[in-house]
Amino acid sequence: MEIEKKLVTNLTFLDRLVSGSLDRQRRALIILVLFIGSLASALAFWLEIVIDEVNIVDLIFLPSMTVLFAIMGVGLIRNPARRALVEKVAYTALIFYALSMLIYQIRVTVPNQHTFSEVMLWYPMIYLAAFLLHRRATAMRTAMTIWLVSLLIGLVFTPYRQLLDNADASAFNSLFQFYVSGITYILLLYAFSRIEEGYAETRVLAYIDYLTQLPNRRYGESMLVQLLRQARENSVVFSVIMIDLDGFKRVNDHFGHDVGDQVLKRCALQIQRYLPRGARVIRWGGEEFLVVLPNYDEERASKVAEEIRRELEGLSHESVGAVQASFGVAGFRNTDTLEELIMRADRAMYRAKKLGGNRVVAASTLSMKAEI
Repeated sequence: MEIEKKLVTNLTFLDRLVSGSLDRQRRALIILVLFIGSLASALAFWLEIVIDEVNIVDLIFLPSMTVLFAIMGVGLIRNPARRALVEKVAYTALIFYALSMLIYQIRVTVPNQHTFSEVMLWYPMIYLAAFLLHRRATAMRTAMTIWLVSLLIGLVFTPYRQLLDNADASAFNSLFQFYVSGITYILLLYAFSRIEEGYAETRVLAYIDYLTQLPNRRYGESMLVQLLRQARENSVVFSVIMIDLDGFKRVNDHFGHDVGDQVLKRCALQIQRYLPRGARVIRWGGEEFLVVLPNYDEERASKVAEEIRRELEGLSHESVGAVQASFGVAGFRNTDTLEELIMRADRAMYRAKKLGGNRVVAASTLSMKAEI
């Protein structure tokens, strides 16, 4: 169990590779933010009414955002596929609110109070949101566009005559600090995103097999640890298929490693092509692949293995011809550790090889004393 505890520490970062998990987490976060935004907009509007300080921008936007964010939150719960659209609409609404508030602040608040009001402390959040919602290059373009539009608003709407007549140095200083701090936030976010993206790419490469572009054994072990834990906690089933190409050493010896590499890549693509939704194939090592089938018991997994076997058998490689494979299938047992599950799949696969190869053997058909 020690290896499982060690591997679990990698799972947070591995969510980058598991699109389904990441998508669910991101959707849950967006739903939470939408409901908080709706509640915050309603509360802010109510407080402004209580203290009798409702401005025209808040009068238009706060009730609208209260309703819009609540509707989008409910809509995203009922239709998760609309996440990207909801993100764009919500972000666009925030941008229009921020820019409209900036116009009001420059025209009304700054000349009267000699500085911005507290609401403008949240303005940099639209730059941060750009980097949270988009990749670095798109985020930088979005944030810089917003900053330039903000600068244009300042150049157009600042009441220069009024401020100059009042010798209002504080107002000019507030405007100057606002724009300088804005561009500073953007540059810092860009720098941090470059560092984070480089770190992320390095970590991702550590879990990808260079030749086949499949997840590698390190990733597979981490994923299986998570799957084992979920299966124990929720009483669900899953199975693994160990695949070993028959006679692959002969391919390398007679045709060279370049041809062998091409065979491995084509076999990897063929295996992926016939996997059911939610399944994953992993380059386990050498000419071995491991298929992970969530929600498949051993019997159903054996049928998937048989389909893949037939497709590999019918795939002809240039110069080499057909390359066959032996398959070992093992279904999860509640007492399984990672090592025991893989060992049973290995045992079944080697039994298939001993029987002549190019066949599927289920672990449940073997006794513990079966010869390997």
